[in-house]
Amino acid sequence: MKEAKQWLDFAMDDLDSAEIMFKAGKYNMVCFFSHQAVEKALKAFLVSQKHNPPRIHNLIDLVNLCTQYDKSFESFLSKAQVLNQFYIPTRYPTAMPGTTALGMPDIKTAEKAIMYAKEIFSYCKNII
Repeated sequence: MKEAKQWLDFAMDDLDSAEIMFKAGKYNMVCFFSHQAVEKALKAFLVSQKHNPPRIHNLIDLVNLCTQYDKSFESFLSKAQVLNQFYIPTRYPTAMPGTTALGMPDIKTAEKAIMYAKEIFSYCKNII
């Protein structure tokens, strides 16, 4: 359980970073840190189930792994799909053109990313 808590602590740090970046108007980083928070929260859940956290960053794959232990994770698939698109394009200028369905994140996209991240983080935290 200690390792799962460590994953959750790192996820919380990423959520805090997303909030700070939101206040600074850095919406691409809000989306990136929201993705990171969810990735770590999902891995925390997997660790709590005695499943070694895979070295992957695809949130859809992680949600699918989590559903092996708790079918209710299926409800997060569409949110994972939205957040998944922010992993690379929000960090690298050469990846930007045409790599996210919504274009570069704006304030509304950033708000949605944080909302999804908080929801998934809270769920994971509550069931661990």
